[in-house]
Amino acid sequence: MPIVSSSMPERLRDDLDTFAEEHGYTGRSEVIREACESLLDEYRETDYEGQRVLATVTAVFGYDEPEIERRMMDIRHEFDASIRSNSHNCLEDNAGCVEMFVLEAAYEDALRFIGTVRGADESVSVEYTMVPADVMSAEIGQQ
Repeated sequence: MPIVSSSMPERLRDDLDTFAEEHGYTGRSEVIREACESLLDEYRETDYEGQRVLATVTAVFGYDEPEIERRMMDIRHEFDASIRSNSHNCLEDNAGCVEMFVLEAAYEDALRFIGTVRGADESVSVEYTMVPADVMSAEIGQQ
């Protein structure tokens, strides 16, 4: 198997080693392989391919990080046509910031948006949900 090296903050490396030990992995390589497979599977063809989707995207990052906040603003402008709602909130005691987005977009554009937010900074944690937009239209029509 080829060897691939990766750079990461010490905290992440330490967390990775702890996770591997606590969950019975043979080492960090096994965890990284599984995480990479999971991420790549996420972007492979799905039932949403070619459809419009509604997505909620939550990004969490450190408090008072002007570069990340500036990058989030740039992303908002870049994807303005797809963003239906956006909010920025600071966590209690300035423990961090939460940027939330609601998108209505083609599935491929939503994935591109999520990848762009993930790429804003290595410290940004991103979670999302996605549903086909036509599901919402069908539910509204039934009422």
